[in-house]
Amino acid sequence: MQEADSALVEPGRRREKRTAHRLARIEQRSLRDVVVGAIRDAIIQGEFKPGEKVPETELAEQLGVSRTPIREAIRILEQQGLVETRPKNGTYIAAPDWQNARDGLLLRMALEELAVRQALERLSETEWDALCDTLGELLEGMRRAVGSSDVATATELDVRWHTLVVEAASNLYLSRAWQNTGISFLIWSPERELYPLSPRERSVAFSSRHEELLRAFKGRDTEECVRAVRTHIERKAVDVIEHAVHLDGRAEEGSAGR
Repeated sequence: MQEADSALVEPGRRREKRTAHRLARIEQRSLRDVVVGAIRDAIIQGEFKPGEKVPETELAEQLGVSRTPIREAIRILEQQGLVETRPKNGTYIAAPDWQNARDGLLLRMALEELAVRQALERLSETEWDALCDTLGELLEGMRRAVGSSDVATATELDVRWHTLVVEAASNLYLSRAWQNTGISFLIWSPERELYPLSPRERSVAFSSRHEELLRAFKGRDTEECVRAVRTHIERKAVDVIEHAVHLDGRAEEGSAGR
């Protein structure tokens, strides 16, 4: 009987060990995610510029972590297109790839359209109204930030706006796809660079586009909401193209002046 009891106990002990091991791994992934968020926030806020080398040792010291979660975070940020690793040279903040931007925006459009459809299906009217209230608060913050030429804050609020919409769908795979792809096209928005508009013009354009989105969302009509999302991102695609032309023009002027 003792042998039977020990046979029953032993598998249980093995299971306990496996459970403890899984918990430890989840904790490590959480630390990595914190580091990802910290570096991504620094990029959004303009603390790191395109082409700047990522200081792994300095980041580890500032965040109070070892180099391991820093390197894990860099791998994720590289998948998101925010950094690039150069063999034997280190990791650098990626520059916007305008050639691929339109394709990326098409993917972002598909993700956000699906997010809106699923969120409208899954949220109650009260929950959807609460989401719209939060988006309205973010819009007010964006207005103030863009109006005062605080591009970093405006971009951060823009990321939060669209991420909230995606998360409202409660779709794990959609959220992962968004984190890996869509978010990078918000961070490398044309507003992140010098753009040939006055602060007032930027504020009006930026605010009016999000106002149209919010107005459609408040109407709770699925097709109208999807149409608004599509229009919003199509306009962004036009911005990207115009901005790329603008940067190319500046580069040519600089070359001619040398």
